[in-house]
Amino acid sequence: MNTKTAAVEQIKALKNKLNAAIESRASLEENFNNQTILLTQLISKLSYISKGINLELDNRLAQLRVLLTKSAPVSVMEEKITEITKLLQQHSKTNEQNISTLHQQFNSAGKNLQRINGLPGDLRRKLRVFLKEAQSSKDNLALYIPLFSQLLELYDFTLKSKITPKAGLLDTYQQSKDSENNVSKVNEKIIEKISSRLNKLQLSAQHSQELLALNKKLIKDKSHDDVLQHCIEIFDVIVDDLKSERDSAKSFLTTLNETLSTVQNVVNKTLVTCQKSQESQDKINDKLQNQLIDMSGTVEQALSLDKIKVDISDKLQTISSTLEEKSKLEQENQKSLVKQLDTMAEKVKKLEAQSQVFEKKLAAQQRRSMQDALTKLSNRAAFDDYFSQSMVRYHHKPFDLALIVMDIDDFKNINDNYGHTAGDKTLQVIASTIQKTVGKNAFVARYGGEEFVLIYTGIKKTALVKELNKLNKNIANLPFKFKNNKVSITMSMGVTHIKSEDNIHIAFERADEAMYKAKAQGKNQVIYLQ
Repeated sequence: MNTKTAAVEQIKALKNKLNAAIESRASLEENFNNQTILLTQLISKLSYISKGINLELDNRLAQLRVLLTKSAPVSVMEEKITEITKLLQQHSKTNEQNISTLHQQFNSAGKNLQRINGLPGDLRRKLRVFLKEAQSSKDNLALYIPLFSQLLELYDFTLKSKITPKAGLLDTYQQSKDSENNVSKVNEKIIEKISSRLNKLQLSAQHSQELLALNKKLIKDKSHDDVLQHCIEIFDVIVDDLKSERDSAKSFLTTLNETLSTVQNVVNKTLVTCQKSQESQDKINDKLQNQLIDMSGTVEQALSLDKIKVDISDKLQTISSTLEEKSKLEQENQKSLVKQLDTMAEKVKKLEAQSQVFEKKLAAQQRRSMQDALTKLSNRAAFDDYFSQSMVRYHHKPFDLALIVMDIDDFKNINDNYGHTAGDKTLQVIASTIQKTVGKNAFVARYGGEEFVLIYTGIKKTALVKELNKLNKNIANLPFKFKNNKVSITMSMGVTHIKSEDNIHIAFERADEAMYKAKAQGKNQVIYLQ
């Protein structure tokens, strides 16, 4: 009987160990899955940043994402990571070479300008100082933008002054102008790229309006002179906005420094005042104590009651005067302390007010960085952030999560036939219609160009497709009219619900595939892919 009981206990203990091992393995698998998701998201962001820079790097990152999704062996993934590391090192070297080439081109352009005959003395000195300051190579390509902006201004001034160069860049420019009868045109693709980059800039409200107006002029005017002038004006707007933000931050930091200095001075003065007050109080206390001792001695030495009364009366008057002196000193110290604290409080109050203004500016800037300037919808950065967070929540605890990719049908025809202003207006009206039609549980963003994206939570397939068909109908019924021509604008939509094996890219590619199927099957419709 004892042997049987012992065996049962051992079996029970083994079961407990087995259950603990199973739970531990489940926990490890969950942690591994979470780490895989985070790593996939990191690779996705890296892929997004490097997109278009290196096609081979894009392909290797895509392959690594697939390996992570399929839980491939670690050795295979290590091999792929080694390849990506080598590509990144090569890209770093290429970037350094590009910086070196750009620096040489910049110096060459500056020296060509220096060789111009008849260049005004002040301009020549300014150019010499400018080139000397820009002599050292920069750390990245973005740092050359303000330098080229200043160089463009110098070239613009030279061209307007009608100064004839000895040889080089300006000769080529002049010959080009003569050969085209002063109607030299700029490559439209370059203008479109510049315009696209400008749309992504997030400036203050005032400078955003100025930038939008200059962007429209840039698209409209095609001659070299006009484009050059608009580029200079655009750089000026960007520099003004940066200067405004810098001045605002500088003002706040200056106020903060002054307030902290005031607080420090007040605290130091308060400590000194308290120390002096304490010393004065100690002296008065010693004086009172001596007076009390003196009065006590008078009582002991007195020979008659009348003598005691006279002596005590005199001593009490002296003590009373000392107490009044002590009270007056305390009041003066109190007033001094209150005055110093009031000064400090006033400074702190002003700092708090300015801090609130600065916080509001930072919040507004944060909102602008996540907002599309044209449509006022969330931009692609906001979409990427929201979608990645939604995917993390979904994989932690699954719920109905849907992604919709929408594209305006034949949008290029609107720009080509009626101009970019008509295209901008179309995007604004459609964005407003989407916001008014979709439910409160939908996140809306402009993904880029004529493409929009929606993220729905807590909605099933049937209800979702019904709402999207309603949205498609509302957009098709919009009364667009350009140059007295009524124009019907429609959208193709691709829809999918997120699945347990999905990551960000797999889900987006499925929704994108559904959208292209909608276009292939006649446009103006909603296609759902499981």
